[in-house]
Amino acid sequence: MENTPLVSITIPSYNSEKMIPSCLEGVVKQTYPNIEILVIDSYSTDRTRDIAASYQARVILCEGKLLAARYLGYKEAKGSYIAFVDTDQILEPTAIERAVALMDDYDMVVFETHSYNTEWFIPKLHSASKQIINAHFGEPGAFDPTRGPFLPRFFKREILEQAFAAIPQELIPGTIHPDHAIIYYESYKVSQRVGGLRNAMYDIEPDWRKLWGTRYRYAASLRSIRKSYYGKLLWEKMEVGLSFGRPIVAGFQTLLLAVIIKVIEWIGYHFG
Repeated sequence: MENTPLVSITIPSYNSEKMIPSCLEGVVKQTYPNIEILVIDSYSTDRTRDIAASYQARVILCEGKLLAARYLGYKEAKGSYIAFVDTDQILEPTAIERAVALMDDYDMVVFETHSYNTEWFIPKLHSASKQIINAHFGEPGAFDPTRGPFLPRFFKREILEQAFAAIPQELIPGTIHPDHAIIYYESYKVSQRVGGLRNAMYDIEPDWRKLWGTRYRYAASLRSIRKSYYGKLLWEKMEVGLSFGRPIVAGFQTLLLAVIIKVIEWIGYHFG
C-alpha cells in the first residue's frame, strides 16, 4: 500500500472492559485502510485483554506505568505514523485518514476532542470545559507544550524516536502523569511543525467515581515528577487553572470543574 502507509494505533489499558469496546469500535470503523492496533495492557484482571484480542488487536503486557506503556507501544509499533488513543476515547471515523493527509505539512497533529456523553453532572461539566478550551484551538501559543492546553496524538515515527531518546530512562517505568506532556515537550524540541485536526475524537466522560480515582492517582504521582527537570518546566501546565470563559453558563461550569479537580488533586498530592 504505497499511498497508504501503515498507522499504528497504541492504546494503554488497565481494567478497561467497560470502555475499550467503544474505543476499539472507533478504530475498526476508520475509513483509512492500513491500520494496526496495539493494546498495551498493565496486567488487567478483568476481560480487557480478551476484548482487545476479539478486535484483532495485538496485546502487549507492560509492567510499568503509563509513560512506560506509551514507550512500549512506540517500540512495538511497525507504522510510519503512531497515534496515541486512550481506552476512554473514540475516534471520529475519518480522523486517521484526515490526519495522514496532513503529514506532508506537519510532524505532529493535535486532535480536537469533544464529549461523547453529556448526561449527568460531571460529564456536563467536562463538555462545557471542552467548549471553552476548543474555542482556542489553533490560536497562537495554543499548541505550545509549556503554555497551551492541547497535546498531539498523531506523530511521525521519527519524531517519537528522538523524543523518547531524550527522556531520562529512569523516569519511564514509574511515571503516570504527565506522561503525554513529557513526550510532547521533547517532541516539540525536535519539531514545531504541529497541525490541528478539527472534530477528530470524542472522550467518554467520567462519572464522579472515575474522576476522583483518576485525578487522585495522577496527583499522587506528581510528587516525584515535580522534583524532576520536567516538573519545573511543566508544573503550571499540569495544574488546572481557575479560568473563566464565554458563553457564561459554560464558563461557570468550566470554573466549577476546575475547582473540583483542584480539591481532588490537592488531597491526592498531599495524602496519596
